[in-house]
Amino acid sequence: MHMTKRELLADGILLATALIWGSAFAIVKNTLDSFSPAAIITMRYTIATTLTALFFRKHLRGLTPADIMRGALVGAMLFAAYIVQTIGLQHTTAGKNAFLTGIYVLLVPFCCCILFHQKLRSANFIAAGMMLAGIGLLSLDGEGGGLNIGDGLTLISGGLFAGHIIAVERCQKKTDTYALIVLQFAFCAVFALSYYLLFERGLPLSFTPGSIGGLLYLAVFSTTIAMSMQNIGQSMAPASHASILLSLESVFGVIFSCIILGEVVTAKMALGFVIIFAAVLISELTPKESK
Repeated sequence: MHMTKRELLADGILLATALIWGSAFAIVKNTLDSFSPAAIITMRYTIATTLTALFFRKHLRGLTPADIMRGALVGAMLFAAYIVQTIGLQHTTAGKNAFLTGIYVLLVPFCCCILFHQKLRSANFIAAGMMLAGIGLLSLDGEGGGLNIGDGLTLISGGLFAGHIIAVERCQKKTDTYALIVLQFAFCAVFALSYYLLFERGLPLSFTPGSIGGLLYLAVFSTTIAMSMQNIGQSMAPASHASILLSLESVFGVIFSCIILGEVVTAKMALGFVIIFAAVLISELTPKESK
């Protein structure tokens, strides 16, 4: 079965998104030395909202209350996923945080099956089982011999990211893709600021050239560009397919964590790498059932 130009373009966009996201884990880990979790999310999404509102301002005309509600829903899912993931990153390594977040690739097809009666292929089950095995190898490689609190929070965030991917797919059916990008960013920033004022007020904020540079990288590349690409790519591909490609951020995350932070990949982690990558290939290359 030959892929169409549209499918190839969607895959290229989603793969580039995963690459940029993968680089962000190490950047966030470093930035946590200067800012609290909600402060990082507030600042990066405020900047991203400003930039995308300028780029996509024509798409914001004629928004309805229903559009704004859908933006609030997707923004709430996005904030919940990021705050749990970022707090988890304070208690585990950037590499493990990247890999364990990839649990969403297991959850998206099954959630779509349960909620929207989308059919599952045998490749979904094989890839899901392999992903679980790869994640298991990775998580059981910690110094304590098992999951720590940071790993547990990261797994929860993976479930929330699955919810966000599904919410994006459903809301794009009724709200303009570009308007939804701006709305979700804006609501994510509002929710993060509220969390900061309620739970993190008084925590130190250290504005140094390094922390400002990291924050701008997260805001411009990881958020404005990559998350816009995620939404555009998802408008051309089903959520279950998109989640497989996006999950490659975990592979890129470990690579960048080794390069930037000097984290070490053990033999067991490397085996988890190979199994997860094979799962992605199985899911990608297995022909889809013809209708």
